[in-house]
Amino acid sequence: MRIIIILRKEKILPLIALSTVLAALLLCSILYRVIPARSRLGQTTVVIDPGHGGIDGGTQDRAGHLEKDINLDIAHKIRAQLVQCGINVVMTREDDIELAPYQPGRSGRHRRDLTARIERARNAKALFLVSIHCDWSTAAERRGMVAFYYYRNPVGKTLASSIQEELNKIQPRPQKAVPGKYFLLEQPGINGVIVEVGFLSNPEEAALLRQPDYQEKIALAIARGILRAIPAVTAQPGAVPAPPP
Repeated sequence: MRIIIILRKEKILPLIALSTVLAALLLCSILYRVIPARSRLGQTTVVIDPGHGGIDGGTQDRAGHLEKDINLDIAHKIRAQLVQCGINVVMTREDDIELAPYQPGRSGRHRRDLTARIERARNAKALFLVSIHCDWSTAAERRGMVAFYYYRNPVGKTLASSIQEELNKIQPRPQKAVPGKYFLLEQPGINGVIVEVGFLSNPEEAALLRQPDYQEKIALAIARGILRAIPAVTAQPGAVPAPPP
C-alpha cells in the first residue's frame, strides 16, 4: 500500500523559503569564520559572468533550451547567495543581452563581447571573475561540472580548486579543476575561472540543469567555493592582481 501525502501550496512555499534562509545562513557562517572583520563590509568584489547572451545563445539541449538562459539563471542565484554574505557582486549582464552587438560587415563580434566582459571586471577592480557556462559533447554519456583556470595564474588555480571541491559534493563523479587556454582567463589583472556546470548533450544532466532547485544547489556550491578561496588568496602577499600571460 502506498501512502501519498499532498502538501498544499501555502504549506510548501514556507518550507522552500525556510530552506533558502537556512542555506544563506550556513553560507554566511563560512564567510564570517574565514574572512577578517575589516573585509566583511563589501570590500571584496566578485564579477559573475553569465556566458553568452542576446544573439549568442551558446549551445543547447535536444529540446532547444539554450545555454545562455541557464547560465543567467544560475548566475543570478550565485549573486543572491554572495550578496547575503556582504560580498559586492557585479554581473556582466543582468538580462538576455550580448555585450557587443552584431555589426554587418565587421567580424570579431565574439572577441569584442569577451573584451567587454573583461573590461567590466577590470573597472570593478574585482578580486575574482567567475564565468558560468554549459558544456556539450558528441559523446552523449559525458557529464559533470568542471572549473577551468589559466595555468600561469596561481590565484585562478586556487579559486578553481576551491569551487571544484564544492561542486564535487553535489555530483556523482568527482572531477578535477583543469588548466585551459581561454582568452577570458589569460588577461592581465584578471583572476578568473570558467565553470562548466554540466553537459546539455547529456539528456539526464540537461533535464537537471533546467530545474530551479538543482540550479540553486550549483549556485550554493560555487558561492561556497568563492568564499573559501577569498582568505586563501588575500593571505598571499602579491597574489593580486593576476600575472600577465
